Amino acid sequence: MSASDREELARLEEEWMSAMQSRDMDRLEELVADGFTFTAVHLNPDPMTREQWMGAAREGYTITSFAFEEMDVDVFGDTAVIHSRFSQLASWDENNLTNLFRLTDVWARGTNGWQVVARHSSILT
Repeated sequence: MSASDREELARLEEEWMSAMQSRDMDRLEELVADGFTFTAVHLNPDPMTREQWMGAAREGYTITSFAFEEMDVDVFGDTAVIHSRFSQLASWDENNLTNLFRLTDVWARGTNGWQVVARHSSILT
């Protein structure tokens, strides 16, 4: 596990959420892998598909501000697991999504570099 991989992945986590905040769909297309799933039982008991998540990114989910308060990056060859404490001021349509979360993100390195393949989100507060 190299320090450069950990640094790159920490940077990509920030970049991913910045792209989400600015609705940079081109960058999101590069970062979010085919087959990506998002699980947040506080929103829906069933995981969201990549298409559903990208649709929310494009149209309804608005991040006013965000911060990774803690982040642990573990790299296992071409797979990485990132555990973080994440806060956001955000909304989805009329729903307030401002909260503190525990995130688990899984990244895989392939021919297109690192891409996120899964996220699990749980509310902490």
